[in-house]
Amino acid sequence: MRLERTRPGILRVTAHAYEFAALVAAARYVAESAPPDIPEQALDQLRQVLRDYDTQTTLLPDL
Repeated sequence: MRLERTRPGILRVTAHAYEFAALVAAARYVAESAPPDIPEQALDQLRQVLRDYDTQTTLLPDL
């Protein structure tokens, strides 16, 4: 995995598909079964990121 800061608040991530899949799986696990002490706002943000990810994956061309 490689991270680059392209400008303040913006990162570019280069990762193998399996690395990114692991991150998405962990995010889905937290979003679906988070302990009660995680703030609802944080969960809402995480769920939005996952929705955006799902939308973007439908736009990817098959290789």
